[in-house]
Amino acid sequence: MAGMRPAAGAERDVQEAEALPGLRRTVWGQLDLRPRFPKLESHVHADVAVIGGGMAGLSIAYHLQRKGQSVALLERRCIGSGQTGRTTAHIMAWNDDYYMHLEKSFGRDKTFLVGESHRQAIDSIEDTVQREGIECKFTRLDGYLFPHDSKQSTMEMLHMEYEASKRAGFNDVHMVDRKGDPFYGSMGRALCFPSSAEFHPLMYLNGLADAFVRLGGRIFEQTIAFREHGSVTGSGAGSVVSTKDGRGVVHAGAVVLATNSPINHNLLVHARQPADRSYVVGLKLDKGSVKRANWWSTHSPYHYVRVEEQADHDVLVVGGGDHPVGMRATQYQDVWGDLERWARPRWPMAQETLFRWSGVVYEPVDLLGLYGRNPMDATQTYIATGDSGQGMTGGTIAAMVISDLICRRPNPFIEIYSPSRLPPVSMKSLSLAGSVVIHTIQGYKDWLPLVGTDGVAIEDLGRECGAVVSMGLRKAAVFRDKDGLVHAYSATCPHLGCSVHWNPNDATFDCPCHGSQFDHHGRCINGPAKADLAPLDPRQTG
Repeated sequence: MAGMRPAAGAERDVQEAEALPGLRRTVWGQLDLRPRFPKLESHVHADVAVIGGGMAGLSIAYHLQRKGQSVALLERRCIGSGQTGRTTAHIMAWNDDYYMHLEKSFGRDKTFLVGESHRQAIDSIEDTVQREGIECKFTRLDGYLFPHDSKQSTMEMLHMEYEASKRAGFNDVHMVDRKGDPFYGSMGRALCFPSSAEFHPLMYLNGLADAFVRLGGRIFEQTIAFREHGSVTGSGAGSVVSTKDGRGVVHAGAVVLATNSPINHNLLVHARQPADRSYVVGLKLDKGSVKRANWWSTHSPYHYVRVEEQADHDVLVVGGGDHPVGMRATQYQDVWGDLERWARPRWPMAQETLFRWSGVVYEPVDLLGLYGRNPMDATQTYIATGDSGQGMTGGTIAAMVISDLICRRPNPFIEIYSPSRLPPVSMKSLSLAGSVVIHTIQGYKDWLPLVGTDGVAIEDLGRECGAVVSMGLRKAAVFRDKDGLVHAYSATCPHLGCSVHWNPNDATFDCPCHGSQFDHHGRCINGPAKADLAPLDPRQTG
């Protein structure tokens, strides 16, 4: 039912993370994050203002600062508190939208550029780790694309991807047969990418932040860039970013929105990338019992797996189960349980479950990230979004592209990742575009009377449960806390006015239109929305 209790992992996190909204208990320690840098409470000047303190934002800021730009970075909560803290941190040589599909859409030459951008991104991360002395467990390792079944059609698809990867410049890619060895996930034949990598994402971010500051960069945490009092605006003379309370202002020549999904209203961006929720479980392992590698299945939605080393044990980090953000509460299933049931026969040495969390990814309809100038925008505003869940590689590609654009340097990847490019027509792009339209229509349709609610009366709502209910002609997002008190908020997403839905897995209210997420106290924890849900008087609900 709509008022079901949140899953055990989400419930515990909701209770523990009150000090800093939106944090989750991940294998990387996101729940323990706290601000290290000051809040912006004055006027500052910079060549570039970067909004967002995740992998993309910090990478862009660091690259710009190294190229001689003066950069101020603004982060709503603290460094790593967004989706980078919820990643599984595969630094992928393989593109998980398949090089053979990209080749059909963009042609061989442009697909080679995509492959080259992945190779250069991995090299860039490795160079940064060595140059700045960042302790983050960075390592090169094998990545395996393996078939989810033994059907001839699946094996033929694997061979086609092998050939396409070769044409994309991966000369070292090769087929292997691990003969069902559990050390390798009980897989047989697979496509091996030896040039993949991984690291601890929050250790890398912290090291990158310190390096950025050493170069003269400025970081402001607990600072919300807001569209009030001038906010993110632009003119021929430059741009102004002002904070929610109006006390902090950045005067800059350019603005970069690196906030997972841009905190603007540009439908040329938001209407071309649906938001999906992806799930992760962490299973305890004896040290060294599983090969340290990356695994990616050919299933759709696919599974992605790696090993994270801890002091006295390892953790098998298993991701997948993607579905559209903002489903109705009754549509949610035990995705974490499904991931465990998928993983345990393949890695039979896996022990108890240590972690459960989820994150939001955006996938453009033409399958490539959007890194560059904000479309149809005369100001010096740039965006980094749509990495299709490949945020470690994608955030670094965005840094290479956007820093060169701002510094007016040539870069071979500018055109292929331009947010203004026209998407090629394919069955995949049409399917994704249709998904965007369907969810947007649903988000607005739910404002009609008698639809869009969870059919739960307030008095029947269980403790630590939420629902969307009618309040006259309006909809309200309500939550009953562990003490029995009811909290109510407008169910209108402040981004573009869609109606949010209760997410029982994460104990949040999610927007089906563009992926914004709000915790059970109505606080925005994932954009593109900037504002919180407006509070309401729960006595008026019913």
